[in-house]
Amino acid sequence: MGALVETAWLAERLNEPRLRIVDARWRGDGSSRELYQAGHIPGAVPLDWHLDLSHTRQGVRDLLLPPDQFAAVMAQAGIGDETLVVAYAEADYSGAARLWWALRYYGHDQVCVLDGGITKWLAEGRPLGRETPIFGPAVFTPRPRPKLLATREEILAALSAPGSGVALLDARPVEQYLGQAVWTPMGSLYLPPGQDRVDAGGRVLRGGRIPGAVSLPSPANLDPKDWTFLSSDALRARAAAAGIRPDQRVIAYCGVGISASLSLFALHLAGYTDLALYDASWEEWGADPLLPIERD
Repeated sequence: MGALVETAWLAERLNEPRLRIVDARWRGDGSSRELYQAGHIPGAVPLDWHLDLSHTRQGVRDLLLPPDQFAAVMAQAGIGDETLVVAYAEADYSGAARLWWALRYYGHDQVCVLDGGITKWLAEGRPLGRETPIFGPAVFTPRPRPKLLATREEILAALSAPGSGVALLDARPVEQYLGQAVWTPMGSLYLPPGQDRVDAGGRVLRGGRIPGAVSLPSPANLDPKDWTFLSSDALRARAAAAGIRPDQRVIAYCGVGISASLSLFALHLAGYTDLALYDASWEEWGADPLLPIERD
């Protein structure tokens, strides 16, 4: 079984005891719980990245939870060391890919993303549930894989050594890549005319990008007709057209590391192997005036 599973496959396995389905939808306005309560794939538990799986450190928001806290959330959701996790979101929202990356970072490879998410599930007329399942205690053992996590120090080292073999992928919308806007939970916040920075909810962020990064907005990895992932060949071609090679170490970033996770998942499907998330993303880089940026 690969990292991507089909709705028909999941529909046949809803009652398997070692399977945990995770509703990973999230909303900037905090309404993911209402979405879940209104209807979810039967047996799914809700895990919202903002509400359940992130924390703030040194002013940088939405960072991956530390090992013990992450393990506690997984255990409470009934996810243990032997659990197969299937995560889903909807349309081009990236919560499922973020959970996929986080679980793999903590050494749990038994995790898949539902192709097309609940959007495709509903389009096929499949049933929804409204009950929140309760599972017995589980034991989740975090085993961090540092190579899957990139830091600003690694990126700065790569910028100072052009032959380092590192490719930087900017998964944000084009207006953010160009320096015209910054990310917020509610979408792009455009910079005021004549200014190069803006207050994004109490954190002043510059507009721009990390020098040398290529623009590959994450939603373009999906077919907008049904929000399924493009074929592996198409995903490879998209990355190659941007100059990203399979022999490179690819570091992806976005606003706070969520949509970049979708880009990393797409590269994984395309056969790329040396992939890392800059978890702090523009939330850190854009706020630090000592870090270099480019803008158009």
